[in-house]
Amino acid sequence: MIKFRAYLYYGKSVIKVCLYLQRYCIRWYNIIIVVNKKGRQMKIKVNKRIKGITIAAAALVLIIVVAVMFIIVRYTPAKEKMSGYTYYGIDRNTDKVFVIIDGELYPDTGIIYEGRYYLPQEFIADNINVGFYYDTESDAVLYSDSEYMYTYKKGENVYTDDTGKTYNTDYSVVVESEGKCYVNWEYVAEHTDCEYEYGNEPERINITLEREEKQYVTAQKKTAVRYRGGIKSPVLEYVQKGDRLVYEDDLDDWIKVTTATGYTGYIKKSEASDTFAYIREEKNYETHNYNMKDAKITLAWFQVSGVAGNSGIDNNIATASGVNVLAPTWYSVTDSSGNMSCYASAGLVNKMHQRGTDVWALVSDFDTNVDFAALYSSKKARTKMVNTLINDAEKYGFDGINLDCENIKSAYAKDYLQFVRELSIACERKGLVLSTDNYKPEAYNRCYNLKEQSRFVDYVIVMAYDEHYAGTDAGSVASLPFVKEAVEDTVQLVGKEHVIAGIPFYTRIWTTTDGNTTSRAVGMQAAVDQLNSDGQVALWNDDCGQYVASYTVGNATRQIWFEEEKSIEAKMQVIQENNVAGVAGWKLGLEKSSVWPVISKYNK
Repeated sequence: MIKFRAYLYYGKSVIKVCLYLQRYCIRWYNIIIVVNKKGRQMKIKVNKRIKGITIAAAALVLIIVVAVMFIIVRYTPAKEKMSGYTYYGIDRNTDKVFVIIDGELYPDTGIIYEGRYYLPQEFIADNINVGFYYDTESDAVLYSDSEYMYTYKKGENVYTDDTGKTYNTDYSVVVESEGKCYVNWEYVAEHTDCEYEYGNEPERINITLEREEKQYVTAQKKTAVRYRGGIKSPVLEYVQKGDRLVYEDDLDDWIKVTTATGYTGYIKKSEASDTFAYIREEKNYETHNYNMKDAKITLAWFQVSGVAGNSGIDNNIATASGVNVLAPTWYSVTDSSGNMSCYASAGLVNKMHQRGTDVWALVSDFDTNVDFAALYSSKKARTKMVNTLINDAEKYGFDGINLDCENIKSAYAKDYLQFVRELSIACERKGLVLSTDNYKPEAYNRCYNLKEQSRFVDYVIVMAYDEHYAGTDAGSVASLPFVKEAVEDTVQLVGKEHVIAGIPFYTRIWTTTDGNTTSRAVGMQAAVDQLNSDGQVALWNDDCGQYVASYTVGNATRQIWFEEEKSIEAKMQVIQENNVAGVAGWKLGLEKSSVWPVISKYNK
């Protein structure tokens, strides 16, 4: 008797076939196929004599059966699922919510409270929406939209706006857990320009904030997204027909994709559409009701050292043709309680209004003795400053406020931004224009958050100067490349309609002696007078867009980068090319009267 036995192991590439041949070689046999209940092993037995079939024929039948089963196993897709905990490397026992933001992973971040997702307030402010501000003084979360400032107390199903109106909810917007403040995610999402999707195992939120064009595909039918390219790779998740997937890469017959819930894996190319470009739609959310001027802004800063200093406006403004906004330096913060010195003058406002010029009162923070961290973190102090400025606007008649806060540090930048929001709401209610002065955008001053500012202020003024200043090596105060970069970078952050480009009416005379460099700031004419007094000439430098002079005086080297009609024209061309909201000059009285027609030529 001859006996054939084949063992086929599903999911494995090896098929073991054992043939057992007994002494009788020419017999007839019957073939019996047995599959065990688990479906993991198949036995093929040939154990009954049947006349007329040779051993060779029996072997052939056996080989055919084995080959068919081999093909079935090889081309049957695996149904095994990979755990999300394994995929993300997260402890299965965690009770925290996992967050993904634009592909960045933040494990153990949120919580689930009464069936709702909550994220830490600090995490939200740092990574998602800086508008959700925690006020330590009132132990509450504050949020400002285009009209009101809202206050959310922990664990309460009601919140209020700054007019005292109350709003009821069927859940707590803010809760406390393990000493941390959490905000309901869906409430945050409602007030944030974003897209998001939930996932489970682990519980997670995949959030998309960026709005860059990407390549996508759509699933042509319900299909498995696999960990690797291949039907034997474990399944991460199943996507439905029509689901949009981020296209990442090609791998032979497979496409690497990222799903809405945050998995990055592979689907068959045959089960996906052609790639297409897509930018997620911008979500319309709260922005300031802007008080913008129809005409281009031509602003001149006017430095006032006391109330009596307002009388100097007559001589300074006489030749300043085209100026439609004057920003006098009237207010300066004097302590952390919100007190400010005030040099405001109704008489100056009246004079300006008679000539068709608006007045934006400037507020500075140059007193280094003030604890600004304590100032901006105090709701009481912020409110005092807001009330003072709003009341004085009515008292003196000025048309707007210009915040010139140049000493903001990252440690309290969020508190400063909250002050801007609160002042913005108050200005909007009174019809006042609000503007802020800012440095050229750089990594070190990113805490000023121009994008967030632009949600609440009418104009963002970029001070496109102080490229070199007292204490640095000798150089231009505002070379053309520096100005160009300052304007373009600010436009990219806040939009051209909000940008006013600040340019200098001054320069510096640099003196280097025995390797020691000092400088003094002077007006346009004073720089020319120094050059003439030294009997020297300046040559035009195309690279910096200025006349430059460098010469020896005794044992010292003197260097001047000039500001005058031609350099101002070069800067105004950049301003015109970027079609920004206007120009501002620091400061009135340092300019040559001949620059005003140049400014007017391009600022229209």
